[in-house]
Parts: sequence; C-alpha cells; structure tokens
Amino acid sequence: MRRQISETQMLWAIIGVMIIVDALWAWSSGIKVELHAAMLLAFCLIVGLNLLYTTIRPNPVIAAFAAATSQLIAFTAAGAILSYLAASSKFPLIDRYLAGADAAIGFDWLSLFRWVQEHPGVDRVLAVSYGSGIPQIGVLLVVLPVLGQFERMREFVWLFVLTLLIIIPLSWLVPAEGAWAYYGVAHLTNAYYLPHFNALRAGAMPEIAMAQVVGIIQFPSFHAAMALILIYVSRGISYLFPIFLLLNLAMIASTPTSGGHHFTDILAGLAVVPLAIFILRSWQREPSARLAVALNSVNQNARLR
Repeated sequence: MRRQISETQMLWAIIGVMIIVDALWAWSSGIKVELHAAMLLAFCLIVGLNLLYTTIRPNPVIAAFAAATSQLIAFTAAGAILSYLAASSKFPLIDRYLAGADAAIGFDWLSLFRWVQEHPGVDRVLAVSYGSGIPQIGVLLVVLPVLGQFERMREFVWLFVLTLLIIIPLSWLVPAEGAWAYYGVAHLTNAYYLPHFNALRAGAMPEIAMAQVVGIIQFPSFHAAMALILIYVSRGISYLFPIFLLLNLAMIASTPTSGGHHFTDILAGLAVVPLAIFILRSWQREPSARLAVALNSVNQNARLR
C-alpha cells in the first residue's frame, strides 16, 4: 500500500514541480500565462469524479479512467507551457545538422514533400493519421479500464510522462524550427506551430494563452514517440492492436510532411521510447504489485462493503 501511494504521489509531485518551474521561468522571462477556463473546469470535474468513485461509490473502472485522465490533463498542460518557455531560450537551431544527417542516410525530404503535395489523396490520409493521437488516447483511457487492464493504464501514463520529460529538455538544448521552415515550404502548409515558435524565439510573445497552445517541439518528434507508445501499450489486445498498429505506422509516416519534421527528428523520437521503457522497468521491478492508489482505495472500500 505504501509503495502504491508513493508512486501516485511521485507522479503528482512531478506535475507540481513542473508547475513551479513554469511559474518561476515565466516570471523571470516576463511572460504571462493565461489559463484555459474550460480545461480547468474539466480537470476539476474529472478529479471530483475520481474522488466520487474511489471513496463514496467505489467503481474501479471509472476511478481508473478519471485518475489517468486527470493526471494526463495536468501533466500535458504543464508540459505544454514548459515547451513554450524552452523555445524562448534561443539556443542555436540545429536544422542544418538534422538535414545533413537525413542526406547522409539517403533521405530526400524535399522530394518526399513534393510527391505528397502532388498526390492530394495521400496528403489527406497522412494529415488524418497525424491528428489521430488524441482520439487514440481517448480510446485507451476508456478501453483499458473496461478490460481490467489497470496495470497497462499505469504503464501508458508513465511512458507518456517519462517520454516528455526526456524530449522537452532536448528540445530546449538542441532546438529545431523544422523542415517546413528549413526548406522554405511553410507557405504550402498550415505551418501551425511556426508563428508561435518564431515569436518565442524573437521574444515577441509576452503571453502564453493555454487555449491557443500547439505542439511546437520538432526535435525529437513527440508524435513519433507517441505513435510507438500507443503501439506498445495496445499489445496483446487482439481487436485493438491491429488497428493501432496501422494507425500509428501511418502517423509515423505522416510526420515529415504533415508535421514538418526532419527524418532524424523521427528517429530521435522513436529512440526515446525504449529509453523510457527501460527507465520505467528499472525503477519498478514489481509492476503487477503497483496499481494506482485510486484503484487500491476502490478495491479496499469494496471489500469493506
């Protein structure tokens, strides 16, 4: 019980530390952070749902869903702000090195981009695949508790957290503006992250509005990492794994053109996931004995009744 509680407390402590770092960094940089009222309301409601189905009306399925969802909302919000603040640090861009590495392994990014542009149907499929990450996460958050895969849910949350804890510092120290900007084709795309990235680099973004935050990390590619995590976490679930495998292979394939990533960004993002898995397994030698504290409380209350 003590070990289970300490794991959950550690996750919330990580989130708390990130919020403190965000606040201090924003204050020292003179950047204001405008919170998103709808996100705060959703977070409070889900936390309340977790408390309700952990203590008053014990239900391990709903409690697990609410616990994981609240943790992901809080961590993602804190991580998004941190990624913006990291981009404002103005370390030298490494795009020419990434492009050079692509060329060294024979990857012609510009030729691929032009081919996709000439095939609108392929472009649309890749764009849909690129944006499928959040819906897939939503499916996992529902399906895993329903199937009683509480340990797999815990694994997913921790891999999500550990991967971003590796990627954000790297994006700070070795930033990249991405292949769209490097190859001068941003005007042919939606260039969704470049206005914010460039404004942060230029010191021209005095306020970070949570309602308008987008993913601005280019190196390593979090999209590629997220795709591999989703494949890994869905393993062994017969009707879900084949779908997730196809969707996420397509997501990885979409990252150069739909996300503006160098191929080296993708390789780096994929490489982060085995490292996160190794860290998680090394740290938690007995994963089956460590369910989330919310689930432990639910089961304990259920036994008492």
